[in-house]
Amino acid sequence: MNTQKPVTAILIGAGQRGAEAYGSYALQYPEQIRFIAVAEPDLERRKRFAKAHHISEENTFASWEELLSRGKFADAAFVTTQDQQHTAPAVSAMQAGYHVLLEKPMAVIERECKLLVEVARQTNRQLHICHVLRYTPHFQKMNEIIQSGVLGDIIDIAHRENVSYWHMAHSFVRGNWNNEAKSSPMILAKCCHDFDILLWLLGERCIHLSSIGSLAHFRPENAPPGAPERCLDGCPAADTCPYEANFIYTHLIPLWHSFGETAHGFNRIAVAAHQKYPALTRALTPIIPSLRQITGYWGWPRSVAAKEPTMESLQEALQTGPYGLCVYRCDNDVVDHQVVSMMFESGTTVTLTMHGHSNIEGRSTRIEGTRGQLEAFFGIGGGWIEVRQHRSGSSKRYTTGSSEGHGHGGGDQGLMNAFVKSLNNAGEQALTTADQSLESHLMAFAAEKARLEERVVRMDEMR
Repeated sequence: MNTQKPVTAILIGAGQRGAEAYGSYALQYPEQIRFIAVAEPDLERRKRFAKAHHISEENTFASWEELLSRGKFADAAFVTTQDQQHTAPAVSAMQAGYHVLLEKPMAVIERECKLLVEVARQTNRQLHICHVLRYTPHFQKMNEIIQSGVLGDIIDIAHRENVSYWHMAHSFVRGNWNNEAKSSPMILAKCCHDFDILLWLLGERCIHLSSIGSLAHFRPENAPPGAPERCLDGCPAADTCPYEANFIYTHLIPLWHSFGETAHGFNRIAVAAHQKYPALTRALTPIIPSLRQITGYWGWPRSVAAKEPTMESLQEALQTGPYGLCVYRCDNDVVDHQVVSMMFESGTTVTLTMHGHSNIEGRSTRIEGTRGQLEAFFGIGGGWIEVRQHRSGSSKRYTTGSSEGHGHGGGDQGLMNAFVKSLNNAGEQALTTADQSLESHLMAFAAEKARLEERVVRMDEMR
């Protein structure tokens, strides 16, 4: 019988990640972790999180400064603010005595990333960066296959971050990560995960890299003739534009398409039925409650576009907020495609391709070894890995989907479970360290430097 008390935590930033990913885990597993305080400048979000977690009014704060001025009264601090606001609260929390789980990217400035790791070392606090992919069944299986030696020596890896066209429009054209000055380079915001996975899979560091890329499509000159500032203002291309706001947010057609293409079993059948016969799936929901995750869905991206989970609130948001803007009328300047070429310590060559024009959301990987080849795809609805042997010609396929409802293919759930265990066991359960997270971020900064300066960057320059 487990008599260990639950970890107590404070939340700094009750937005989509803080409330939906980590907050939801605490509600599902109250015996493991409990949030006892929240700091969030948005009153509605603050009240909603406090109510869900039964947090007293005296432990709800409009700012992280107010919360941390109280001194340490919990075990851990979750810092899930916007990217540019990560460093100060994370540093202050560690100095106040909290162990910290920090959303990625850990910071948007190179020296601040290094500062975070140094403060963790000085204060002897655990600092976990939310590299959730390490905790997915998909990438854990891939790592297991590589470590088994069945592929032989790894010669080359081609890894692709296939950001779907609608996800690109949502996050990097209309959304919080659309402008480098207000957020960070897309290669950092989106691919610090991927650099981290590559480091983990190979178990070694990158020596040097180069990079090319640009913003090719989401520009004013590419707008359809007569397109207004907002999608709902009578756009003549409303019935054909793949970025039309109602298509993405109201009807969720591209989301369910991506999910259905990569899901398995009942989920695949249910999504296909909902796309074809939405009235039927809604009618069957009382009889088959598991359909509610589809018919009653109000998660990302809807939960980001509208504060309240109602169609009225969503329509108002699309008429007045950033997610209803024409994608060719935004202030975006981050790239929509970029390629990074890397050389690792053992001589393995690696390419990372990131682009925002994929039909299906997901990461694809191809690994060439001296004894075999691995191909894999990791999508919203699930994933698969196939291994082929050179000599025998035999192949084996693994299904790597996660339990339904678990974000990032089970990564959110795995991360939270490991974080709690790590706090209870003095860091023994951690799959990654702050130093390793720093290395992946330095690779992202190096990639952007290489792209802008049109040169090869040696990683020793960055360390």
